Amino acid sequence: MDNILVITTFIVSLIMITAGLVGIIYRRNLVAILISIEVILNAINLDFIMFSRLKSNMNQLIDGQTFALFNILIAAVEITVGLAIIFAIRNTMQTSDIDKLSNIKEITED
Repeated sequence: MDNILVITTFIVSLIMITAGLVGIIYRRNLVAILISIEVILNAINLDFIMFSRLKSNMNQLIDGQTFALFNILIAAVEITVGLAIIFAIRNTMQTSDIDKLSNIKEITED
């Protein structure tokens, strides 16, 4: 029973990581790319919890959950800073499309 849970959780995590990478590669919107990064970080949290559940020692069980909590904290800070940067770019250039951000060097030189 435990092996089926591990395999299922690993497959779900792999699907989430793949979806996040596809979102990073194929999306042109900065907010969508930021959300794709969050999906990857949540897949990593799922792996932390799954691998900590495999340990019989209680201290190692808590270690995986602690790493997941720190990862959630880092993801929250990352999304806050990322959205602030995206909104600043959007207010300056009136777009959040990556293809149109190649002119950002010209704007900062003025």
